[in-house]
Amino acid sequence: MTTHLTKEQLKKESQDFVNLPFWDTYYYSSGLLKKKMEVNIPKHLEKGKLYNILDYGCGVRPYEYIFSEYANSYTGADVGDNPHADVKIIPDEKLPLTDGSYDIVLSSQVLEHVEDTGFYLAECRRLMKENGLLFLSTHGTWQFHSAPIDVQRWTSYGLKRVIEKSGFKVIDFIPALGQLALTSQLRLTFFHSFIKEVFKPGIIFYYPLSLFYQIKMMLEDLITPQRVKERDSAYYLVVAKKIGN
Repeated sequence: MTTHLTKEQLKKESQDFVNLPFWDTYYYSSGLLKKKMEVNIPKHLEKGKLYNILDYGCGVRPYEYIFSEYANSYTGADVGDNPHADVKIIPDEKLPLTDGSYDIVLSSQVLEHVEDTGFYLAECRRLMKENGLLFLSTHGTWQFHSAPIDVQRWTSYGLKRVIEKSGFKVIDFIPALGQLALTSQLRLTFFHSFIKEVFKPGIIFYYPLSLFYQIKMMLEDLITPQRVKERDSAYYLVVAKKIGN
């Protein structure tokens, strides 16, 4: 795919996506998901082994760096004219890739935008080798965000069920951002939208407010029991293995 951006510009876009400044509205919540990915993905990879990886719905490939020492190849696929993508996704069509080509499929914050979940997960499975791994993060109780469409949310039970019905075995399930912290995130998002759309001079008050809320969310997450987060969280990271042929 042709691009007008240099490799350095593409890399900067990717880094900026996951490395937000501390006053950003989503500094804590996005940083928490990033940390969950960094900590939990390598747990399921073998040191010294090289994998063929498909980033399915790659966006700016924000988590490619996690696989840097494990990747034999890293292929990004996305809709539209995305300069970060190696393969263009045509809606409702199979990817022009060979069955069983990949050891790993990464799907980060994609499933909530997919209208045909069954088709998408079937493609993930088709393209995987036997016992291939799926690393999939998506929204639990996160707010609406259209990019370009926002279709669905998942309960912890519902997400596990739809993945397992698609021919995978869930081997790890990691929640991120419990409900108590999420209520603060929603309020902060409202304040940011109000200032941006209605009262722009208020931006001078927003930065200290945002910093206060980042700390508040961190403390709220600390006091939320893990069992509660596993039941209800803003994000989930699922690790699943392909079963059968």
